[in-house]
Amino acid sequence: MNNVITYSLTDDFIDRLSSFIEDRTIKKDRDLSRVAIVFGGQRPRLFLQKALSKKVKRSFFSPKFFSMDECIEYILRQSKPFTKISDLDACFLIYQLAKKHAPSILEGRKSFAQFSPWAKEILGFIEQLDLEEVKITSLEGIQSQAAIGYDVPESINRLMRHIIVLRDVFHGVLMERQTCTRGLAYLLAKEGIGQASCPEFDEILFCNFFYLHKTEQGIIKNLYDRKKAILFFQGGQKEWLVLDNLAKALGCSIQPQESNEPAYELALHASFDHHSQVCAVRELLKTVKEPDKTVVVLPDVHAVIPLVSEISSVIGDYNVSMGYPAKRSSLYVL
Repeated sequence: MNNVITYSLTDDFIDRLSSFIEDRTIKKDRDLSRVAIVFGGQRPRLFLQKALSKKVKRSFFSPKFFSMDECIEYILRQSKPFTKISDLDACFLIYQLAKKHAPSILEGRKSFAQFSPWAKEILGFIEQLDLEEVKITSLEGIQSQAAIGYDVPESINRLMRHIIVLRDVFHGVLMERQTCTRGLAYLLAKEGIGQASCPEFDEILFCNFFYLHKTEQGIIKNLYDRKKAILFFQGGQKEWLVLDNLAKALGCSIQPQESNEPAYELALHASFDHHSQVCAVRELLKTVKEPDKTVVVLPDVHAVIPLVSEISSVIGDYNVSMGYPAKRSSLYVL
């Protein structure tokens, strides 16, 4: 069987995926609980569980669902126990290590409160290096930093000579304490994936991923090569450079067998800022005949409140399913 399944962008991904699981597992009376399904986040599992329940039509043991972070933690725990370290604790650890191994970067910011913003930058940079499995000795100047896709502030550029030392001792302390940052967890999981048998599952379905970090690519490729994983994509590598690069990294073809023409009409409307955009959306919603079947997608979370303020007078009930920063809420201010 082909272990790479690619759907067209015009397909209903959840419907196609649930039909695949029905044909492969439910109709053959196989144990659904021995199937692991990995999405980028948590929300898709709700829609897939609903679709599967309609097909099973009785009580059943659900497949095991993972977000990508949860999948990494599951793989890592097969080889070694560990706990996640909080960002604040990680920043304080970097501060302590900097005092010992790179004291010159503390000039003018001796206290942790003063150094904390710098510690966050260093922590974020180290995490990006870990996720992309970058050998830090290869970083030479701004061009090398830009090549890994990380926008490094000038302040961090000046600290580059210290990053090698800090990253090494930071990893050493974390390993000694059996704790991990998110980036280190991905790095260690990639290094140990060859010994991860995942005995609880007959197969692992990686669903609808687009860009993958280098560590994610290594983990998925290992499981794919061992016939342990089935990969699901939407869209083709001929149209998307990211998918083309991913196909080369995984050693597979990512191209839908069927490519249907989009059954929709596209219209573009120009606006010059957030407020003019939400006003335009308000006027468009006035013309919508079925608002309960309408979705408004906001790339920027800061547009939520202006949008809600504008559309409340023209529509009835609605649901906001997008995350919104608690610090911008009235409760936080209070």
